[in-house]
Amino acid sequence: MRVEQALRLLPNLEALMPLRGLLLSSARPDARVQWGSGGPYLTVGKRDVEPGELARSVGRVLTVVTEHINALFSAYIDALECQERNDVPGAVSSLVGAGRLEETVARLSQAHAWYEVALALAEGLQDRRPEVETLLAIGDVALALGQYAEGARHYQRALVLAEAEFDRGKAVDASVGLGDAAFERAEWIGARAWYSRALRLSEAAKDLLRLGQIEHRLGLLDRREGDLAGAAEHLRRARESFEGLEAAGTARDMARVLDAQGELDAALGRPGPAAGVFREALAWVRRDQHDPALDVSIRLHLAELLLETGRWLEAEEEMRRAEQLAITSNQPRGLVRIYTALGTLRGRQGDETGFVFFEQAIALCRAFEGPAVDEARVLHAYGLFRQVRGSPDEARAHLERARDIFRSLGVDVEVERVEAALGGNSHDVNTPAAGAG
Repeated sequence: MRVEQALRLLPNLEALMPLRGLLLSSARPDARVQWGSGGPYLTVGKRDVEPGELARSVGRVLTVVTEHINALFSAYIDALECQERNDVPGAVSSLVGAGRLEETVARLSQAHAWYEVALALAEGLQDRRPEVETLLAIGDVALALGQYAEGARHYQRALVLAEAEFDRGKAVDASVGLGDAAFERAEWIGARAWYSRALRLSEAAKDLLRLGQIEHRLGLLDRREGDLAGAAEHLRRARESFEGLEAAGTARDMARVLDAQGELDAALGRPGPAAGVFREALAWVRRDQHDPALDVSIRLHLAELLLETGRWLEAEEEMRRAEQLAITSNQPRGLVRIYTALGTLRGRQGDETGFVFFEQAIALCRAFEGPAVDEARVLHAYGLFRQVRGSPDEARAHLERARDIFRSLGVDVEVERVEAALGGNSHDVNTPAAGAG
């Protein structure tokens, strides 16, 4: 049975999300399709899933789910016991712990719900540190969900409280969060101000880990603003900070910096060095606990480099490697990005059938309830594909939907990009008011 058929038989219920993940990670390519005429257009939905194999795997998944639920229940019981002995900070900590558990399995909305309960308790405490920790947790998950305004609001409150408590570390985290929220909305001046504030605090504390992470962000910001020399300097400093740390666990940070350096080299017109740096980043990501999501992201950046330099066959090979990793490690959001890239590649090749990749990406966004910003990005790319392929009505429908989602999220720069693709007509009668969702 095809994966897309199996998914249609599965109600869109939150409790069944682990089963959706099992369907995804169990998908196997049909050799007849893979090596036949349909091979270049194969997506996860067209892969096969064997009911017998699923049945054999369900027990393992149920064990993992049971352990997860048991850990959540234990956290809740701990919170009750803390509340009973009037240990409210302990109760808050247990509830935040439950949210962290949900984040580890990408249940972001559920994590948000736990953090909201924890925040309601923490707000009544004289000691504001539990409230600060909870606010930062909500801010992080809000950003991951694409809810940038909400994330900024919680980071701002966390910053005020952290400063009142003279907690420099948490003040840095809140400032970085505010910078991230501004960065995602392309508010470059605000992002720079918040990152610079966090940098000054980290320099005073000689906190190399935070310094490296902030320098990395400043490098990304400079590249976005076109200051490539400034970006190179910030990334150099970030790398030096991480190299100065003796503690383990910085491999992923180093991989992210190298990934950013690869993108910078590509922007500077140095495809050879860029490819080498991307491959070095892939080596770093495997040094510590392997992060499949970061691995997929780096491979996609390498594929984009190959695409821009006209090496289409190599670009597709890299995308397909990323696809296999995303399938086996159950990363629907990674697959959304991969299929968007494959659709764009087909568009460059003048191949009308590239639409199948965009359709698969949209289906995955909806089946796995990904952040709205993911679907907006797919729709934007799909609209551009349809424009080039001579389907103006379909292109306009996709672009208008993308614009509406970006507008609802407050990402004005993306709204402007989509409106430019629409021809600058931002005043037609079907355009909703700003902020409408």
